Amino acid sequence: MKLYGALDLAFAALYAWFGFVLTPGRSTAFNVSLAIVCVLLAAGGAGLVAGARWGRPLARVACVLLLVFSAVVVLLLVAASAYLRGIYGPLGQGIATMTLAVAALVLEAFALLPIFQLRALYRREA
Repeated sequence: MKLYGALDLAFAALYAWFGFVLTPGRSTAFNVSLAIVCVLLAAGGAGLVAGARWGRPLARVACVLLLVFSAVVVLLLVAASAYLRGIYGPLGQGIATMTLAVAALVLEAFALLPIFQLRALYRREA
């Protein structure tokens, strides 16, 4: 579990750097959601690395929250893609394709780690 704890800490730092420094968002709701995800992920990772009793439950909550966050972001990106494709014609089709590519990257960057981590967290207890 220490490996997943270290990955949680690294990804929390990466998400915070990417979301607040490299590409800061304009939406307050998005920024607050990202901050909550980063804090919970870092706390769960620290608990797993330290071997604390509260580490596993907090890591589970962080993983579920990260999955919900990524699902909402992907849903909003797909909706934006559909809107752009319908409104802006041929230019919108190109922009919509790029938006769908970003949605695929969000799935890869945000959803894969918590899926595998939740599987490991529940398998080790059984």
